[in-house]
Amino acid sequence: MAFPSLSSNGILLLLCNITMNRVCLLAILIICVGRFTEGASRPAAVNIGAMFAVSTINGGVSKIAIKAAEEDVNADPSILSGTKFSVSVHDSNYSGFLSIIGALKYMESDTVAIIGPQTSVMAHIISHLANELHVPLLSFTALDPTLTSLQYPYFLQTAPNDQFQMNAIGDIVSYFGWKEVVALFTDDDQSRNGVTALGDKLAEKMHKISYKAVLPPDPTATRDQVKNELVKIQIMESRVIVLHTFSRTGLLVFDVAKELGMMESEYVWIATSWLSTVLDSKSPLPQKTKDSIQGVLQGSDFCVLRILKSRSGCHL
Repeated sequence: MAFPSLSSNGILLLLCNITMNRVCLLAILIICVGRFTEGASRPAAVNIGAMFAVSTINGGVSKIAIKAAEEDVNADPSILSGTKFSVSVHDSNYSGFLSIIGALKYMESDTVAIIGPQTSVMAHIISHLANELHVPLLSFTALDPTLTSLQYPYFLQTAPNDQFQMNAIGDIVSYFGWKEVVALFTDDDQSRNGVTALGDKLAEKMHKISYKAVLPPDPTATRDQVKNELVKIQIMESRVIVLHTFSRTGLLVFDVAKELGMMESEYVWIATSWLSTVLDSKSPLPQKTKDSIQGVLQGSDFCVLRILKSRSGCHL
């Protein structure tokens, strides 16, 4: 399948992501300033916290976007009428302990809202603290469908949760008449609950997940662990594989799958939104990565539309 250069498209999509993050930040400002100004004088500063693993794709891009938004807001006095907008970024560095420390640091200060956490695992934990201390959490990466407003009223998902993309993947599977799929995913809350949502959607259409292959949490999976799971999948009857993970593990899976001959025409690979994150943010991709993901379908909106229009598939 054709694989055009990402040098222009990737940059454009990256800028779109930055713009969306800026809109999110402005929404936070409205909430926070409103909280201060109800029956009180305008504050000298509005302090926002942000928690990411900065070395990840989402974390690195988010840090750039948030700092750019901070500069833009402070450069325009008409937005906050003299109130300074300040964002502090805490690097969680893949550590649950550091995430909790960062959250407590913000919550015990005059921080009025927190952007994050980055993962659904930590969102479940930190949301309990937010419920008690009444500090809003806003995340566009913790997309576990079970993070509901009923249980976590101070947690807001600012992007569609995984229920939406699993519905789209279920429609793809139904459209092509594939009765069974294999789910390959990482062992964390978001991936497990996303696969559960996929199973529910497939059951509605009289399809099913025939086998669930589980990998260690991202980014701890080793090449041998990935290979062991893929060898198990090779002996399965179903050749349709849904890969629900994160970028580092996902690219490793495709690299090993290509080595095992599992990227050939008899297999169908459907990747969730992690792949579009890679395509949007890494430009240009290394040639080895391009080769390993040739022919993969990704469950993003534009692929869904193109697949439903033509049985010829989706060209990355």
